[in-house]
Amino acid sequence: MTPHYDDLAPARRLEIAPGSTRWLVLRAGAAVICTEGSVRVEETANGAEAPEGLHRALSVRVNAGEVHGLAYGGAVRLTAILGAQVICLDSTSPWGRIFRRAGRLFQRIWVKNRNNSLGALHKISK
Repeated sequence: MTPHYDDLAPARRLEIAPGSTRWLVLRAGAAVICTEGSVRVEETANGAEAPEGLHRALSVRVNAGEVHGLAYGGAVRLTAILGAQVICLDSTSPWGRIFRRAGRLFQRIWVKNRNNSLGALHKISK
């Protein structure tokens, strides 16, 4: 089974049956929120990013009402211990953050250079 990744959906709500497994591809910094039941989150840490440079699968149990932040990203396996409902919030890409900051800067500059549209009405009312 290949991991599924949809760039247009930063948040996914999953319902996982007891004992079932789902594979997802998430970026580092993504959050896995368990809203109901219990789920085991396994992410692989490869190469230089791994603790002590070894290939390891980091496994964490997340119960209802708890959040787990992914440290390494990549392919993540979600296994429901009990029937679980999970929300996966994917972090934004570095390019998305850069474009958002540039847009905010452009809006600030644009507002300062714009003429006051109510100036003429103010002069007429005097």
